[in-house]
Amino acid sequence: MRSESSHSTSGFGLRNQADWLAIGVLTVQTLLMIGLWTGVFRNLLAWYAVAWLAVMSANAKHNHMHRRTFRARWPNLLLDHWLGWMTGTTATSILTEHNLRHHGHSNTEEDFVRADLVGFRSQWLNVLCFFPRAMWELYVRKPLDFRLWWRTNRLLFWRALAEQLSLWGVFVTLLVLNWQATLLYVAIPWIHGQWWLVTFNLLQHQALAPDDPWQNSRNLTGRWFNFFFFNVGFHTAHHLRPTLHWSELPAFHAREIAPKINPRLVSPNLWVFYRDWFSQRSHPALTESPAATAITS
Repeated sequence: MRSESSHSTSGFGLRNQADWLAIGVLTVQTLLMIGLWTGVFRNLLAWYAVAWLAVMSANAKHNHMHRRTFRARWPNLLLDHWLGWMTGTTATSILTEHNLRHHGHSNTEEDFVRADLVGFRSQWLNVLCFFPRAMWELYVRKPLDFRLWWRTNRLLFWRALAEQLSLWGVFVTLLVLNWQATLLYVAIPWIHGQWWLVTFNLLQHQALAPDDPWQNSRNLTGRWFNFFFFNVGFHTAHHLRPTLHWSELPAFHAREIAPKINPRLVSPNLWVFYRDWFSQRSHPALTESPAATAITS
């Protein structure tokens, strides 16, 4: 799909110079993971940093699969592998579950990470249970992509297979060499990154109207949150223009979204976002939305 961004480029071949941030995040995470795994340094702060860098890398992978980072094909393919090593899931694995299903059928039965996978009265239980419930949908119920791609897109099949072999080959090798360090410094950060990214989807979409582009997502406009997480807070803008470069989402939100959206769906910072979600203040359709019934009855 053609990019909507006209912003150019650095000599390194990036389509948008803002993506140096993603390259920097991946580089720092890689160096910290190597240092922790090899024992060059081991401290709680570095481990904690890696866990949150894995979240940032998961967001970077999401952006990369909506709008390829480099102009040339081979750097993009290499970046696919690097992103897989830093997040624990391959880049191609999100094509069906996210690009096609979540964006094409957001928060409906066709969406494997739809918000109504959980329906407890307690929002804390919903937060705790959403990730394992989504994993069941993604790894048990979702049809196997490889079968489809073998029939319809042989190039994508081989690309996805190469990513899987690369990711799990590295992981198994690390397990054999030092299983304790691998679980602690590789697997746990991976799980943390995926848990946060998948669960935040619940917070962004729960009890909202999937067929209303102006009321299907919650937004978080805080500057620092969006700096560290690649503007994931501008979620309505992202759903309206999935291929718009992440660095352009704030301007698009201010120009096109802010004048039209329900103000209860826009939070200025993470504290307000969490407060309003847990108290259900940011559920404007709570009384009439079928999706909201499960969490109130």
